[in-house]
Amino acid sequence: MPITHIRRCKRHQNGDNMSEEKTSLSKFIAELRNRRVFRVAAVYLGVGFAVLEASDIIIPMLGLPEIMPFVILCLLMIGFPIATTLSWHFQMTEEGLRRSPKSGEKHTPDHKPFTSNVIITSLLIIIIGLLAYPRFVGEVSHSETASVETSVKVDPKSIAVLPFTSFADEREDEIFADGMHDDILTQLSKIRALKVISRTTMMKYKDTQKSIKEIAQEVGVANLLEGSVRRAGDQVRIVAQLINAKTDEHLWAETYDRAYADIFAIQSDVAKKIAGALKSALSPEEQANIDAIPTTNMAAYDYFLKGNHFWYTKTTKEGNLKAVAMYEEAIKLDSNFGLAYARQSIAHSVLFQSQDWDPTPERKILARKTLEQAQRLIPDHPEVHFAQGIFYQWCLDDPGSAIQEYEIAAEGQPGNGEVANHLGQLYFRAGNWTKAEQYLERAYELEPDGISIAGWLAGYHSHMGNYEVAEETYRKAIQSFPENTIAYRFYANFVKDAFGDLKRARQILNEGVLTSDNPELLASSRAQLEIDAGNYESALQIIQEDYSGDFPALHKSIIYNFLDNKNELSTELEHSRKNLENMLRGDQDQAFIVSRLGLIQAMAGDKAGAIAAGKRAIELEPVAKDALNGPGHHVGLAIIYSLVGEIDLAFDELEYLLSFKTGFTKWQIILSPFFDALRDHPRYQKLIMSTS
Repeated sequence: MPITHIRRCKRHQNGDNMSEEKTSLSKFIAELRNRRVFRVAAVYLGVGFAVLEASDIIIPMLGLPEIMPFVILCLLMIGFPIATTLSWHFQMTEEGLRRSPKSGEKHTPDHKPFTSNVIITSLLIIIIGLLAYPRFVGEVSHSETASVETSVKVDPKSIAVLPFTSFADEREDEIFADGMHDDILTQLSKIRALKVISRTTMMKYKDTQKSIKEIAQEVGVANLLEGSVRRAGDQVRIVAQLINAKTDEHLWAETYDRAYADIFAIQSDVAKKIAGALKSALSPEEQANIDAIPTTNMAAYDYFLKGNHFWYTKTTKEGNLKAVAMYEEAIKLDSNFGLAYARQSIAHSVLFQSQDWDPTPERKILARKTLEQAQRLIPDHPEVHFAQGIFYQWCLDDPGSAIQEYEIAAEGQPGNGEVANHLGQLYFRAGNWTKAEQYLERAYELEPDGISIAGWLAGYHSHMGNYEVAEETYRKAIQSFPENTIAYRFYANFVKDAFGDLKRARQILNEGVLTSDNPELLASSRAQLEIDAGNYESALQIIQEDYSGDFPALHKSIIYNFLDNKNELSTELEHSRKNLENMLRGDQDQAFIVSRLGLIQAMAGDKAGAIAAGKRAIELEPVAKDALNGPGHHVGLAIIYSLVGEIDLAFDELEYLLSFKTGFTKWQIILSPFFDALRDHPRYQKLIMSTS
């Protein structure tokens, strides 16, 4: 047989095979249509999509776990092959479940399946509605949206403790009621599963007329504990009740009629009952911490409560000294009262750290000795580790060791906002941005009305370039404490440095002058703003009339330098030099003072001395050691270089500052007259234009 004939035969045979395969595929598809498999698949996919869309809306409302949409998706994927397989064999009709028609059979009107066009159309309408829902909801008022978001995000195990009410009007009974409030908060803060709002935030609700629901919404909790106390001799009555703020349901309530000596057992029982009501199991360690008894001498405990009263409510030198005295009386009555030693050490450290209070060697020794006594008596107590951290931070300037102690304290009291705030600040200084944000956010969550916490959080976001969040948080800081002078200073500096907006910064400072409790502390910021605006006479007037700080001659020297008043400049430079050198006699390693002395030397024409001082400040407090204050010394050195004519070296410093997150911005270059010598240099425009 010829080869060509064989090839023709093979082609013919292949064509027949392909035709048969095509016919078989067509028949299979026709059978799928006949058995309504395609319709079932379409309806199943539509229903599945609708279910997923609905779950995105409903699951957050019900407070179900975030994994639920994934679980639903998995179930739908498993169900798809099952549904299509069943549709091959059966159909659901108006008469019930029937066998699918075989090949060649037709549907009769009586056997019309549920996968009809009407059902598919209805399903499409439902899907369109679900897709439109988020847009519709987005048009509701902002307040309603915020309310929904708040209700969704509230931790079901979050709790706020209202100030306890005293049945008597005596001051001693009020101190006792506040002490009970504080101690129960401390006990609850030891339970890791609970989110407990701080004392500072809750004390503003003392004698409030607001409802439980209103307070809960304001502080962002699901539950509130309210209570009352009565003390008569050595007997006490304490009534406490835990309330679900959303439903107003009483989750737990109890009345304690006990001897005053049983007060610690009552506090422990309240903490345990609350944990049980909120379904929070206690670890053995948490149980032991809650059951610990600080003293068996109730008279000593009375003095301890008085010390706490002065510590929390009188944040002045006199208030701290009174707290120290009350803790001392408690220690005299019970020499084994470790918690009193720890609190006394903290008060001593606070007195030492302020230049205006008592930064003497004697005060530092007292802080150390009382700390050692606390460590001897209750070495593992979170309060002792906190006191140790305070001593490291404020008396020894050892932030690394302080962080280690604060971490241990936070482990023992995870609900303590004050500890979280200290950790956030020190991690900020260390340049550990992740930890800084974690703890500052945690501190703000636990203590939203802490006098400095919102300011620190805002400062962090400003430093990181999150300007929108920073500004919102600065506003909250001022709203919470409109009398807090420092908040106005930081907010105004932020607006000036982040946006170059001198007008709005001036408005913020003027508001602070009218509203804050120490407006004289804003004088230096007001003068600096006028210097940046070129209003040197106005700046001089502010320093002469309103400034009461430690550096009047330094500020006058800067202003006279820009006024080119050489006679007054010479006089003020000499006054400032003597003042700064006197400050350095006690401690030669004060980076800020060394940097300011370098600035004075630069304005006096001492080029070598100025540059040496600027570099020395950086060595004392480098960015690697202090990411918060370290960049400021590089700014100082850049100013020195600019003043002494080392223009390229000044640009080197500025480029370094703008090369990573330092909080330094182009507006600080544009506005500062210290950098006037750089304006015409080719590197200036390139530097400014390359900075967002």
